[in-house]
Amino acid sequence: MKFFKTLFSILFLLSCFGLILWIFWKQEAQFSLPTPKPVALEQMPIGHSIDSALIGSQNKFLFVHYYNKDCPCSRFNIKEFKSMVYNYQQDIEFVAVVQSADEGLDAAQHFKEKFDLPIRVIHDKKGEIAKELGIYSTPQAVIIKNNQLYYRGNYNRARFCTSKNTKFAELAIKALLDNKEAPVMPEQALIAYGCELPSNEEEATLDIFNF
Repeated sequence: MKFFKTLFSILFLLSCFGLILWIFWKQEAQFSLPTPKPVALEQMPIGHSIDSALIGSQNKFLFVHYYNKDCPCSRFNIKEFKSMVYNYQQDIEFVAVVQSADEGLDAAQHFKEKFDLPIRVIHDKKGEIAKELGIYSTPQAVIIKNNQLYYRGNYNRARFCTSKNTKFAELAIKALLDNKEAPVMPEQALIAYGCELPSNEEEATLDIFNF
């Protein structure tokens, strides 16, 4: 009897440990690995002309934020994005582009109601904008200058980044406003981390909310 009690206790502890590891993987560890790049993805280089008609903007400076409500990294990152909007909206137009695996919820409307930001929100249902910008992960930032790609990459080095020297998206904004060439970023800024974009095989439709 004592043997079975000991065995049960060991199995219980192993189960608890396994559950903790699974939760840690789902909520944190998997997002520290680079997001798998789609085989067919064609990422245009910095300076490439962007089809601004997809985003509906002719502004000189445009910041595109790619968001997915189902992605923990996107939810964690929203505080930094909101700070950028309020700090730089006088000089740059900010647009949020959203995707969601939940077809029963309008992702753009959800973003609009939840965060109440003075920006346009676009629902890229099939990923036309993602394809144009070379985005395959969330959260990601894209800066467009005069309809040309100026920056595409991460916001910072990690989810808990506190160093101003590794706030890559904001460093790119500052270079843009100082009328400098696009800064040469380290590999940490350019390799996408976070969540893969949800797939949707329906015909592409863009729902745009103007504020």
